[in-house]
Parts: sequence; C-alpha cells; structure tokens
Amino acid sequence: MLTGFPWRFALYFVAAVYLFADLYACRGPLHGALLAGGPSWRAEGAGGVAAEVYGRPVTGLEVGEALRAYLWRGDEDWDGMSESARSQARRLVLETLVNERIVHAFRVMNGLDGERPVAGADRELATLQRQFQEEAIFEARRDGQGMSEAALRDRVQAAVDDEAWIEEKIAHRLAEVTEASAREWYAGNAESLRVPKVWRAAHIYLSRHDPEKVEDRKEELGMVRDGLVAGEMDFAAAAAEFSEDERTKLRGGDLGWFSVNRMPEDFIRHVEALKPGEMSAPVATSLGWHLIRLDEVKAGRLPEFEEIQSEVRARLLSERREAAIRSLVSELRGRSFRPTVFVRYHEDVIAGIEPAP
Repeated sequence: MLTGFPWRFALYFVAAVYLFADLYACRGPLHGALLAGGPSWRAEGAGGVAAEVYGRPVTGLEVGEALRAYLWRGDEDWDGMSESARSQARRLVLETLVNERIVHAFRVMNGLDGERPVAGADRELATLQRQFQEEAIFEARRDGQGMSEAALRDRVQAAVDDEAWIEEKIAHRLAEVTEASAREWYAGNAESLRVPKVWRAAHIYLSRHDPEKVEDRKEELGMVRDGLVAGEMDFAAAAAEFSEDERTKLRGGDLGWFSVNRMPEDFIRHVEALKPGEMSAPVATSLGWHLIRLDEVKAGRLPEFEEIQSEVRARLLSERREAAIRSLVSELRGRSFRPTVFVRYHEDVIAGIEPAP
C-alpha cells in the first residue's frame, strides 16, 4: 500500500473541482459571489491569507464568505457540524477559490484566442444591478464593499474573460451530441425519465397544532362537510371561510398538481382512495385535519424519445462540459504544483476560519 499520499487532500480537490465545474457550467460568472458583496479578489486585512495562488492571496474573509454561501446552498447548520465536517467544508470552499485563481492566472498568462467578450460583461453588470430595487441601493452595496464603479466593472469583466477562456480551452474536448448518441442514452436511461403519476386536488385544512383548539377536530370539519353536501355553500367559499391553510384558502383550497414526492405520505394515501370529483370525509394526517376534493388524475408514463430529445441532448452536452472543465482544472492544477509550486496554503489561518455573518 502506498504511504504518504495525501488522500484526504485528493478527495477535497475532487469535490472542489465538481463544485467549480458546476458554478461555471450552470451559473453566470461568479454571480453568487457578486450578489453576496464579497470582496472576492481583495486582499486587505481580511482575517489573514489562507492561500497564495500565483502570488495572489485567497483571504480568510473570502473563504468565510464562500463558506456562508456553501452552508446556505446545502441548508447546513455550522453550529451543529462536527469539527471534522467543518474542516472538510473549509477545505472544499477554499479549493474552489483556489481553482478560480488558477484559471485566472493561466488566462492572464495565455490570453484569449478570440475577441474579448465586453458585451458579456455589460450583460452581467445589468443583470446584477437588476437584483436591487433601486440604483441607490446597488451603489450603496457596491460602495460598502470598497469598490468603485470602475473596480466592479473590472471584476466582472475579469470573471467573464475567465469563463470565455475556459470555453475556448474545452471546445475541442466536446464531442457533438448526435441524435444517435441521444437515442442510445435514452434506451439505457428511459426509466429515469418516467413522468410520475400526479393528482390535482383542493382541500380545507384545520391545524392540529393550535393550542387554543382541541387536537381532534374531526367533528368541527364534519360540520363543514355537512354544509357542503347540503349545498349551503360551495367548496371555494368554505375554504375561504374555514381553511387554515393561508397559501390556498383564497384560491378555493387548490393545491395544484402534485406527485408523491411533494406531499406527505399519509396525505397521498387519502388522495389515492378518491375518484375524480369525489370529496373525502374528514381525514387526519400528521399535519392536521383535511377535507380533500380530488379534481383530476394523470397516470405516470414513459415519454417518447421525440418528446424529450432536446432535453436529453442538453443533458448530455452539460455532462460533457462539466467533465471537460474538471479535466481542464485538473491539468492546470498539475502544472501549478509540478515542477514548481505556485500554490501555497497557510494552515494556521485555514483552521480558524468561520462562516461570514
């Protein structure tokens, strides 16, 4: 067995490359970081330097801000994580930032083969500004990060240039997704594309968690049902008056279309017992009491290839792009560590990094 090989670091690197590829393949260039207002390429102070990549620092502040975004995306609770899990999260987001720096360094050293995508930076800036209700708020947020208008534009342009450079470098690695290759994938993976059975229903809901109400509200809801059966009111009016589901009560109790994955299992069980047009008796679930009216059912089915050909081809192209980006980043990292080391880590700073507030 080989000894001395940094297996843990290798795992961090693989995970970080996946995240890096996902960011570049599925989102605009660094939009999340820009919206967060993080000074992603600033070195001043910033809680120390966690790493240096071709002479450019990755600060502890940047890692903390990236860590905050990572935890938010994964709905993770930092306080509830073990120290080992915290260490892994720090390393993952740090390696993602290191990968960004490596790409930027190689782009600066090699330049773009094609024209610089200035229009792309304009679009990104316009998109970013539209995230804020007023221009004054946008400017205040930018100024609060210590960036001038010109500095922000340079930052966005650099990110767009980096993305364009990646596209140039992976273009030759992307084989065309033909109809034949799409059909082949469909033949082996069609079951994963199955459209699930879905229902459309409406309900009148009474909570079982109101401390001022009795837990068993079957009798109360039964009286509402009796009024509906007697024609004293229609379902929409009863939902508006009695339902405690604030999301649906003013639209007739309509739950829209849903599959088994969108509703609790005990609710689905009661829905499956109905035929379209039928209304249930008062039924209890873990959430509360319901009168359910089933409006329509659509059976699950396998879509024909012709229906989803464009989606299959887009999926295959996305997978190939992500694999090409991972391969490119892996090559660049190899050249950044051998024979000369251009990436250095400061473990004492890394160990103390906490998510930004």
